[in-house]
Amino acid sequence: RQSGGNITMWERTFSQKIVDKLCEQGVIEPSDAVAYVYGYELLISSVISVLIVVLVSIICGDVRYSLSFLLGFVLQRIYIGGYHATSHIRCYFAFSGMFLICILLSKLIEATHVFRIITTALLLSISILFAPVEAKNKPLNEKKRLKYKTIASILSAIDFIFALLNALPSGRNVTCYYLSKWVLIIFAVGPLYQRIKPDRTI
Repeated sequence: RQSGGNITMWERTFSQKIVDKLCEQGVIEPSDAVAYVYGYELLISSVISVLIVVLVSIICGDVRYSLSFLLGFVLQRIYIGGYHATSHIRCYFAFSGMFLICILLSKLIEATHVFRIITTALLLSISILFAPVEAKNKPLNEKKRLKYKTIASILSAIDFIFALLNALPSGRNVTCYYLSKWVLIIFAVGPLYQRIKPDRTI
């Protein structure tokens, strides 16, 4: 994710101050400062995204919604890849917005055995065939690409096996867990569609 405007520039500024302090103390080499600034910026952004989701969950009456959603989403998201917002503020809105939709949907639908199998089978197929879905500005080398695909496929296979065994109990929290997989699917399919759709310009 990239900072897109003054409204979210504080993440970059705060990261820069942290790295400058570490450079002064000799913890970080100045030649590595740029990479560390970017890393701290992503860390700060990720922490804020998680805190927003937890806050939304508390407002909705049960912090377990956020725990189920994050457990189902975060680790696989790292390796499957997919949609990345062009600014931190858009990322916050997209992430918390999709989470809120999952909570609302969990009141209307139930993660039945068939629903779990269909969800995890589709995510496993995407992991094997397309992962990692890379961001344009952050391409991976072949070694990392293979590593990410392998891990994404293993994680998705574990989910698929759990779905086949119907191992998780019923309830809104578990429904939020499986709906988080649909967020992963949407985030992965969106960029894939953009790549394959025909160019209509003349």
